[in-house]
Amino acid sequence: MDERELDFYWYWFVNIRGIGNVTRKKLLEKFKHPENMYLEKESAFLDILTAKQRKYLMDSRNRVRIEESRWRLSQSNIHFIHWESKEYPEKFRQLFDPPYGFYLIGKMPEEHRPILGMVGARNATIYGRKTAEMFARVLAESGIQIISGLAAGIDSASHRGALAGGGYTLGILGGGIDTIYPQENFNLYMEMYERGGVLSEYNMGVANHAGLFPLRNRLISGLSDGIFVLEAGEKSGSFITVDQALEQGKDVFALPGRITDPLSEGCNRLIAQGAYPVQKPEDIIRILEEKRTGVPPGSAVYGHMSNLNITGEPSFRSEEQKNIYHLLDEIIPKSFDMLLRESGYNIGTLQHILFEMELLGWVYQPNQNFYLKIIL
Repeated sequence: MDERELDFYWYWFVNIRGIGNVTRKKLLEKFKHPENMYLEKESAFLDILTAKQRKYLMDSRNRVRIEESRWRLSQSNIHFIHWESKEYPEKFRQLFDPPYGFYLIGKMPEEHRPILGMVGARNATIYGRKTAEMFARVLAESGIQIISGLAAGIDSASHRGALAGGGYTLGILGGGIDTIYPQENFNLYMEMYERGGVLSEYNMGVANHAGLFPLRNRLISGLSDGIFVLEAGEKSGSFITVDQALEQGKDVFALPGRITDPLSEGCNRLIAQGAYPVQKPEDIIRILEEKRTGVPPGSAVYGHMSNLNITGEPSFRSEEQKNIYHLLDEIIPKSFDMLLRESGYNIGTLQHILFEMELLGWVYQPNQNFYLKIIL
C-alpha cells in the first residue's frame, strides 16, 4: 500500500464519530488494520460497537468527504501523523492509551534530546510566571526541549522562555488543532508554528472543553523525560499530569514555595512525597542528563552542560551579572543598598540581576536583602 492510501485509512479511522480510544484499541485488536475495517460489512462490528456507533462508522465511509477534510488540513499546513507514520514518536507507543493519530503544526521534538514538561497554575503570580520563563530560557539554552499546554500562566511563560533561549518548545492542546486559547496567546502560537510545534489529538473545529484536558495531559507527560511543577494549588489540575508521569516512570520536579502561599501548597506537598526540590535550572539539567547518559553529575564527560567556565566562575550571561558577582563576598554578606551604591545600577536593574543570579544558584540571601555569592 502506498503512503497516501495508508494515510487515508488511518485518517478515516481516527475520525469516526462517537468512537473513543478504548474502542479503537478493541477494533485494532480484532481487525489488525484500518483498511480491513473500511472494507468490512456492518455485521462484523456487532460484538464491539453499539447500533449508534455502527451507523456512524458506515456513514463515515465517504472517500470524497474524507479527501476534502484532508485537503483542508494541508491548506492550513497541518500534518496528520498516525501509528504507521515515520514521524510517530516511540514514547507515545509506550502509553496505555496511545493516540492512533494526531495533528501537528511545525515539528516534533527530537527524541534523542532531553524533553521536560513544565506545568502549573493558570492564575500564576508574577513571580511564578517570571520564574517559569527564566527556568525555561536557561533550560532551552542547555539543549533541553520544553513541552507545555499553551494555556495562560505557567504554560505560556514556559513556552516564551524556551523561545527566548533559542530552543525548541511544543504546545499540546486540549482542543482542535486550529483553536487558539486564550486569544491573547495568538502571537505566541504564531511564533511556535515557525520555531517549535503545536500538537493536538483533535481535528479542526473541535472546541476546547474541560473533559479534553486530562487526555491532553497524558501526552505532555508521555513525551517528557520529566515533569516540572511551578505554582500549583492543593487541588491543581497539574496533578493529573504528575500522576500520569509517575505511572509512566518519569521524574517529577517541584519549585518550593512559602507555606503561607496557596499556590505553593501543591508543590510543597509533592516535595514532601519525594519529588525533586528545584532551586535553580541546573538541578533539573543534571538529573535529566544523568538519566539520559548514565553519567553521574560532576563527571568529566558531563561538562558540556556544566554551569562553569574554564576560570571556575559561573558562565555569566551578561556583563552586569559578572560585575555583581565580583562585588559579592562568600563569607560577609552585602546589603541591597550597598550593592546599589557600589554597582551604580538603578533599583529595577539590580533587582532583576539578583533575581536571575539567585535562580541560577550563583547568589543567595542569608537574610532578607543581604547577599552572598556561591563558590561553584
